[in-house]
Amino acid sequence: MPALIGFTIPVENWLKYKTLITQEMLKKGILAVNVVYVSTEHTSAIIDEYFEYLDSVFATISECEDSRNIDDLLEGPICHAGF
Repeated sequence: MPALIGFTIPVENWLKYKTLITQEMLKKGILAVNVVYVSTEHTSAIIDEYFEYLDSVFATISECEDSRNIDDLLEGPICHAGF
C-alpha cells in the first residue's frame, strides 16, 4: 500500500460526506479524512480495522445517496475544501 493515498466521492454532497467520515471514524478512535497516512508502525491488523470501520461509513454514505438525509447525521459544522 502506498504511504499516502486519497480518495474523493464525485457527488454534490462530498464535503458533507468528508465531514461524516471524520466524525464517525473519530467515534472509533481513529482520526481520518479522505487521505490515508500509512506508516511502518501500522500493522496489517490496524489497517484492516481502519478499512472495516471505513466500510461502515461508506455504507451510510450509500444510504444517503439513496434517500437518507446526510444533514440529520452531522453533529458539527461541515468541513471546507481547503486548508
